[in-house]
Amino acid sequence: MMIERIRREHGYMVRLLAILRRKLNLLKQEMPINYSLVHDIVDYLAHHSERVHHPKEDILYLYYLENYGRESDIENLELEHQHLSTKTHGFLNTLDMILQDAVVPQHVFMEQLETFITAQKQHLDMEEQSILPLIERVFNASDWQVVEGLWNVSEDDPVFGDTIAEHYKQLAERVRQTEDECV
Repeated sequence: MMIERIRREHGYMVRLLAILRRKLNLLKQEMPINYSLVHDIVDYLAHHSERVHHPKEDILYLYYLENYGRESDIENLELEHQHLSTKTHGFLNTLDMILQDAVVPQHVFMEQLETFITAQKQHLDMEEQSILPLIERVFNASDWQVVEGLWNVSEDDPVFGDTIAEHYKQLAERVRQTEDECV
């Protein structure tokens, strides 16, 4: 079911944000970090969200608004997705500059990383705590069938799926290490 896939993706995103939080804490302790790994996480969050995750959520939100009336939190989500995308690509540009040996003051990067983590987490929390429970309460079986029928995009996940994209091999390995650490 679509909502289960969205929640699973939210879980993946939370795990990646936790890795970023650990990187930020290392920087605060003046320890080195792997900027390439940070780049891969932000790149994944940007591209997977734009291609698969947010469009799937937008189907739910638009269907809700068309069939169940106006809800201000839901009305703003499509725009919020656009703002998150803009901010994410801006941060990705900073990471690209660092990887190309441009000088970015450490405190500037740390502020951007913290802002990125916070914005992503607040967005996920709002969806999980307010929006998705509302939709689950309101939608009936036929609503779920309709929204499922509106979704026709391949959901191959390049990090958490069965086939790992070459570009994300390092990130997928790091995610597996994190899973092992939690066991």
